[in-house]
Amino acid sequence: MIIGELMTEIVAGVSPADRLADAVAIMCEKKCSCVLVSESGFPKGIITERDIVRIFSDTLVSQKISNATVAQVMSKDPVCVQQTTSLYDALVLARSRKLRHLLVINEHEQLVGLVTQTDMVDAYVHLIERQSQLETENHELHLLSNEDALMKIGNRRAMEVELNFTEASARRYKKGYAVALMDVDFFKKYNDYYGHQRGDNALRALADVIKESMRVSDRAYRYGGEEILLLMPETNAEDAIVASERVRAAVEAMALPHSESPFKCLTISVGVAASCDQSWQQLLELADQALYDAKNSGRNKVVVSPQ
Repeated sequence: MIIGELMTEIVAGVSPADRLADAVAIMCEKKCSCVLVSESGFPKGIITERDIVRIFSDTLVSQKISNATVAQVMSKDPVCVQQTTSLYDALVLARSRKLRHLLVINEHEQLVGLVTQTDMVDAYVHLIERQSQLETENHELHLLSNEDALMKIGNRRAMEVELNFTEASARRYKKGYAVALMDVDFFKKYNDYYGHQRGDNALRALADVIKESMRVSDRAYRYGGEEILLLMPETNAEDAIVASERVRAAVEAMALPHSESPFKCLTISVGVAASCDQSWQQLLELADQALYDAKNSGRNKVVVSPQ
């Protein structure tokens, strides 16, 4: 099932220059929870009930709301999906970004409709209900899981979904993004010395520390083995270095004993790469090379790709 089969075609739309009062009037007339904002057919933003509540709250004292425009209130740079986007990919995106609405665009990047989280959940539930046997149903749920069972962070498939959308958004809105590839230093020696059960516990602790120390806008994924990828939307190289160094320092401060490491505690090496026009595959290659440089120059450090 693809998004084009679920979306609601545009029934309520405004332009950034329209008055907010007109947008509210459309929402009341159409009995809809949001209006889409476009200009010459291209998506510019979305106004939801939450935006209306916020602007009313901000202006209750001043009473200067009658002349407000759509552009002043709308949520800018909305997250968009293609009509051909799969239900699973759209659900992953809505869940990770905590979004209730996704704008739908065609192959020309023009706005064609809207799909809500409720639409997608209902469709997903319907798909599950069609499964004839519980065993088959559980198998499908396992395949659709977007979380790594051990580390409780995003898995490889969820990572690729998010990278695809982040790259598309960076190109659409001319905003950069960054990735940080992290690898546990001397982890094979850790497993050999402490055993694989302790190794699994260490990876769980590592994931918890990363989640606690990363920024709210960032997302972590298990890239493979003891490697973790940190995705940083709308982030340049300088900010990515700062964010990655914060994570690296937090892992070292955890002070998890590692007798076989020269640092005597669990540490990570980090390779960082940032861009606004390169594919995520190219960005990962640059981050991987930077990680290689970090390991070859002493480990337990952050190295950024010179590109």
